[in-house]
Amino acid sequence: MILRKEGNGMSCMRGNAMLASTTLLLLLCLLAGCSSADSSANGGGNAPPTKSIALTPTVVIAKSVQGTPGNGPIVVTSPTPVPGGNANSQQVVLKDRTLVLNSVSKQDSADGQSSLITLVLTVKNTSDMPIMNQASFFLLMSAEGDTFTYQYSSSDNFYSDVSAHDSRDGTVIFQIPKVAASQLRLLYRPEVQTETVLISLRV
Repeated sequence: MILRKEGNGMSCMRGNAMLASTTLLLLLCLLAGCSSADSSANGGGNAPPTKSIALTPTVVIAKSVQGTPGNGPIVVTSPTPVPGGNANSQQVVLKDRTLVLNSVSKQDSADGQSSLITLVLTVKNTSDMPIMNQASFFLLMSAEGDTFTYQYSSSDNFYSDVSAHDSRDGTVIFQIPKVAASQLRLLYRPEVQTETVLISLRV
């Protein structure tokens, strides 16, 4: 009886060991299956591919301070002479006005360091509406591109609005450095930006 009891105990122990081994094997299989599923979901452990994004270039248009596409001045190298005028006279016909340079002359100032450029001008309004005529519309430009705005003197009644189909005459004298007083151009920049002109002066 004693031997049978011992045999039964050893048989139970072997059965429990086999059950534990089988359970452990099942757990290992389950863990291996989960690991394999995770690897498949993550692309085999590699980082997911980056999707390329197409970039559309942006076109930038330069604009002037007035908010419209920038345009350079109209360059007048051979102005039309004034009929019956002197050799230095010239006129430029624009959309709503005509700018006439009746004469241009140059002389040295008293200090000997600057030159006086005298322009005898006429602004004709060829439209049905008044136009502006201001001192800031007239600048001198040197061959190097420097601009000069200082006006030594001007006719008292020249700078004012010009009525429809009327004209205004006046004399404007610029004082500029003597070294810049060659190959001068008049930059006329009125309130209508598209009528900005650059005129070579015959002086």
